Amino acid sequence: MFRFSLRTWSAVCAGLLALATAAPTMQAQSQTTNPYPTYDQMTSALQALVSQHSARASLTSLTKTDAGRDMWLLTLANKQGPDPQTRPALLIVATLEANHLIGGATAFATAEHLLTSYGTNAEVTQLLDEHTVYIVPRANPDGAELAFTMRGYEIPYKPFKGAEAQGGLNIREIGTDLNGDGLITMMRVLDPTGTLMPDPAEPRLMREANRARAERGRYTVMVEGIDPANVDAFVSMGTDGVNLNRNFQHEYLYFQPHVGPHMVSEVEARALVDFVYDRTNIAAVLTFSMHDNLRTAPPAQRQAASGVQGNPPAVPTNLLPQDRAYFEYVSQQFNEITGLRGTGAENEAGSFAQFVYYQMGLPSFTTPVWALGPAAGGSAPAGREARWLAQLTASNIDGFVNWTPAKHPTLGDVEVGGFKPNARVNPPASEVPALVRAHAEFATWLGRQLPKAEIVDTRVEARGDGVFQVTTTVINERYFPTQMQMGARVRFNRPLTVRLMPAEGLTVLSGNSQQQTPRIDGMGGRQTYTWLVQATAGTTTRIEVHAERAGGLLSAPVTLR
Repeated sequence: MFRFSLRTWSAVCAGLLALATAAPTMQAQSQTTNPYPTYDQMTSALQALVSQHSARASLTSLTKTDAGRDMWLLTLANKQGPDPQTRPALLIVATLEANHLIGGATAFATAEHLLTSYGTNAEVTQLLDEHTVYIVPRANPDGAELAFTMRGYEIPYKPFKGAEAQGGLNIREIGTDLNGDGLITMMRVLDPTGTLMPDPAEPRLMREANRARAERGRYTVMVEGIDPANVDAFVSMGTDGVNLNRNFQHEYLYFQPHVGPHMVSEVEARALVDFVYDRTNIAAVLTFSMHDNLRTAPPAQRQAASGVQGNPPAVPTNLLPQDRAYFEYVSQQFNEITGLRGTGAENEAGSFAQFVYYQMGLPSFTTPVWALGPAAGGSAPAGREARWLAQLTASNIDGFVNWTPAKHPTLGDVEVGGFKPNARVNPPASEVPALVRAHAEFATWLGRQLPKAEIVDTRVEARGDGVFQVTTTVINERYFPTQMQMGARVRFNRPLTVRLMPAEGLTVLSGNSQQQTPRIDGMGGRQTYTWLVQATAGTTTRIEVHAERAGGLLSAPVTLR
């Protein structure tokens, strides 16, 4: 039975102002409380949660941000038993994009569910007894605080520490409020060279004119208040703010905006990379971010991201065929457990989720929590913007500003309108409990699928003259294999290693004393190892198995008789 509450989170956030007045751009509707706390409120909530569940939770800091904030790491595991750093672990990371606050709320709710359900929910109890769950609920603390202080903007990036501009951002890019509504939306300008026109099916939206159908473009669209004379002016790399989820190594978008001056340039990104490298028990990663490979499994063929300079053929851009079935099955389970379908955001180049799979060979899943739903009534899918507008309207979410006249200081007469900042990023407070409940349940299921090697059926057969045949089998009863095929390709993860340990007077006649297997499949996959040895009857030794991400060091005693 699934139990869920937001007791600690709600208690800490109870003093927040009503959304209608305190955070009009984080959510489009007025609600009584804000489920998206500030850094200080989040820190208090995490400390309170760990204090209540100290036998199974600890809180540490992965790093200090440029502004001196802690990047918090929750470690969840029953502390009685094997070292949590040797147990197969699930890593959950949230709010890499500064304004994706629903991710952090979902990560915290998952932690709260696991801790409060321990002892009464058999699946949760088994998970924390046998595995470890690492949770980084807000990977971008400085960016999130910027999003709180600049509520009228849609800001997915963190401020650049050296930029002498508003909030640490390059002021040429962030826009200016022309119509006085407190929001930075879009601006359309009559332009004889423009290629855009109002969509006849939905005049509030703009689309490319189709000249082959006798359509003529009339408009250029840009961020409200931007001065086009300065858009292409020199901007030092990084001073435009850094989207952490574009700062990682795989398909890094060289020389593009908001990616940072170089790969892993930001302390938060470096801390995450170092952590995943150091904790060799991490067997899968779940990211709550703007990207999605859970509502719909990744396509069979994906093009390399635009902007990647000289992407060589050896750099993988698609799931390996042997791994695809796992992503498809997990996507199916996500749909069934959460009841959610739809279309998440694409263009994940340089993201943490991509880095985890393509560079480390680990199963890596990502979901925006709240996303664009399927086309209504099974109708043919319209464009993303049209579907978003229909979804917001159907949910009574005031997420769009109708086009209204305004004056631009250099362009003169313009019109301002478009989607409100963050209206398509964070759901209204009324939808948060159901969403986080569903994702916490999925995270619980995912954690229980991690590989777990076990030594079974160890036998000794006397062959005479002090010769014995030793046979043991290593089995993986869980869903995931001990290593994905991509892991074998990139050679980052060590293979499963089985050793017959030396003993006084014992000689190995055949079979290497140390044997390695790149991968053991899940769901009962097994590998048998055999040695022929010579020793005095009664000699004792042991078999050791090192399964780096599937249980650590395992041992079974052997007596030759």
